[in-house]
Amino acid sequence: MTNDSPDDSRRQFLKSAAALGVGALGVPLLSREGSAQSDSDSPGPEKFRVTGHEIVKMQVTPDSVTIEKRKVSDDLARRYGLTPPVLTTTETFDRPKPEADDLPQRATETTKRPWDTYYAKTDEWKAHFESTRGVGTEDHDPDESDQDYGIWEYEAVDGGYETSAPMNIISEKGANDVAGVLTSNGWTDSVVQYNRYAWNSDTYSFEQQHESVATGTFGFLGREHLKMWEFGGYVSGSAHVDSSVPHEATSFEDAEQSIEGIFDDEAGWSGYQDYYYMDNGYKLDHDSYATKLVKY
Repeated sequence: MTNDSPDDSRRQFLKSAAALGVGALGVPLLSREGSAQSDSDSPGPEKFRVTGHEIVKMQVTPDSVTIEKRKVSDDLARRYGLTPPVLTTTETFDRPKPEADDLPQRATETTKRPWDTYYAKTDEWKAHFESTRGVGTEDHDPDESDQDYGIWEYEAVDGGYETSAPMNIISEKGANDVAGVLTSNGWTDSVVQYNRYAWNSDTYSFEQQHESVATGTFGFLGREHLKMWEFGGYVSGSAHVDSSVPHEATSFEDAEQSIEGIFDDEAGWSGYQDYYYMDNGYKLDHDSYATKLVKY
């Protein structure tokens, strides 16, 4: 809990929330040259790409925080006949100790930002992954239909999935092993978070995160956060720095380097920066490479 007055805390919180014009779910999927990705290096075919805007409404009460996202795009009308062309998600999180979480007792904030991503229904994604099975690495390396580990994290939205964040942590040890190192270094596995999904090429399905750790349970004023999936003999992890509520990623590289440093200093472990080329860049500061966490 800070030493600020309630009015100061509220102003700080609303200022941080209003600044969230971009983030992991709102940043355009652009190449380093600033143009839209081609089919060969995108997380989905160009027909899955949607552009428009996203309206995020946050409502804080003494008992909870509710985040409503309205994603608006004419592409949704063209592809699915939606009228109005809107996808909506709403998530509510309890505040068990509102006196200690640095949030105002009550607040409402609305932010509008660009929405440029890849979105498709479940059966469309499955057909896409099936069509890319066996694609040579010289053409598409790596692809989720060819790898034992996840490449992208997805958000479930109205019966479909949109690409949300890149995987940037890989390990051949278990998710519990990775989480154990981080919790022994001050992180927690009691995490309030948005649920996200990864494509498991073995089960041919999207799976919700299997394990999560963060530097704070709620992280209302920001935190480092790692979500993990364990399949195919690998742990796939999406590490990022969260902004204040409503959480959006502000950096992938900083969280990846922070985790690497912890494992470099942990007896019996080592972190190898930029070990895997994932071909999943173009979001914030992610460089398409993932750090490998190795236990000796």
